[in-house]
Amino acid sequence: MNLKKKVKYITPVWVKKCLKYCFYLLQDIANRIKGTNLKGYPPKRLNFVGSNEFKKVGDEFVKHFKELGNLKSSDTVLDIGCGIGRIAIPLTKHLTDGELYGFDIDKRGIEWCKKNISKKFPNFHFNYADIFNKYYNKKGQIDADKFNFPYDNNKFDFIFATSVFTHMLPEQIDQYLSEIKRVLKPGGKCFLTWFSIDDEAQKNISNNSSNCDLIYPYEGNVAFYSHKNVPEAEIGYKEPWIIEQLKKYDLSESLKIHHGSWSNREESTSYQDIFISNKKY
Repeated sequence: MNLKKKVKYITPVWVKKCLKYCFYLLQDIANRIKGTNLKGYPPKRLNFVGSNEFKKVGDEFVKHFKELGNLKSSDTVLDIGCGIGRIAIPLTKHLTDGELYGFDIDKRGIEWCKKNISKKFPNFHFNYADIFNKYYNKKGQIDADKFNFPYDNNKFDFIFATSVFTHMLPEQIDQYLSEIKRVLKPGGKCFLTWFSIDDEAQKNISNNSSNCDLIYPYEGNVAFYSHKNVPEAEIGYKEPWIIEQLKKYDLSESLKIHHGSWSNREESTSYQDIFISNKKY
């Protein structure tokens, strides 16, 4: 294990969060002094999602939505785990005739999105969901495996969840897929990212060359996580299990898998593994 990974896994989660906030706060101060803040984007200290490449990652996924997922400007879209608008912001330029609905378990992100996105783009709607998550929302009052999406049946043309199932347990994912099936139109598209463990990923995890050490089994042999006491910090699933779950909820039509670089494989499309499919008619 290299030094970077050692530090990543031995440092307590709360310490990493504090250090990240302080580091980004200093960057925000420097950017404000220099006048280099990105217009229309949140301050870095509020970025609780993924890497510090906030704009780059958002732009990347909108490109994937259009080129790999055939997202149309008139689609009604659901952003599961919308965070602080990382993908919603660049989508404002594309969904000119459509609508976006997003929900997240972090209240700060939703408040920022309502104030800074919805006021300018009334076709973009955001809701706070007080769902418990050991990593993101320890005080949440709703169990994820009992959460019902606050939307009508067959409402959406396109549903995406990026870096969501990489922080959720199997029974919670089961509920979310059930709800995706309910609110997605027949023939509608779903675009989901995972840490999907196939043979190549497993080989790289075993020989310690993967970027994520998914070595701790979670209640069986379908899910594996990296942070010993916090499975939700980073969790992956055996690829056959993911496919079976999609089939179970009629979400596997025309399934295409674009593997990511997290496992240090030879060819990749993004960092996480992308699964694109349609709901059965």
